Amino acid sequence: MKLDSINLNALKRPFVLITVGALILVAALWWLLWMAPEASKLTTIQAQETQLQSQLNTLNITLQLDKRQAAKVKLYAGYLAMFAAAVPPIPEAPQLTTELANLANVTNVRLTSLSDDTTVPGSPLSTIPITMNVQGPRQNVMAFLQGIYNQSLIARLITVSAFTPTPTGGGSGSSSPNVLRPSLAPYTASITATAYYDPNIDPSAATTAATTATSAVG
Repeated sequence: MKLDSINLNALKRPFVLITVGALILVAALWWLLWMAPEASKLTTIQAQETQLQSQLNTLNITLQLDKRQAAKVKLYAGYLAMFAAAVPPIPEAPQLTTELANLANVTNVRLTSLSDDTTVPGSPLSTIPITMNVQGPRQNVMAFLQGIYNQSLIARLITVSAFTPTPTGGGSGSSSPNVLRPSLAPYTASITATAYYDPNIDPSAATTAATTATSAVG
């Protein structure tokens, strides 16, 4: 069958023209009323997504920096608490006496005399002169001296300016030390030392430092 001509009369019928026009109108309305706004919304959402992703990256960087700072705060808070105990804002002579007495008990020496009840105002730090005598085996007396510098045994900052040990005999009726066990030879040691305090420190700052250290460790 050969198609010699196309009959366009059917396309000219009103029904066909109205139908085609209606389809074109619907397509135009669909584009204008739904497709174009949705495309605009999609563009806006993509822009917001890009902005939010940038903000998230920034927040992640800030979070990492905060974590590093928190680790430093935890470390420094411990130092602040230690310094606050080592150099208090007031002399705290009773606490100092108690710490030295406890150290003598821990190291098994006898604290025969102790003077730490005077203060010397100064700058930047004020001082408390300390003189004391301890008795005990040589190794215990040396342990007491070492304990003065050990923060786990005594909290206060104390510097020793003079240490004079003197053998006192062998004990238990002996007139001389046991040369076979020199570390157990009895000694009397005279110690001259200095403790410190800083009246320029705000007492509340020391308390805050200790609290911060406790919170950071917890």
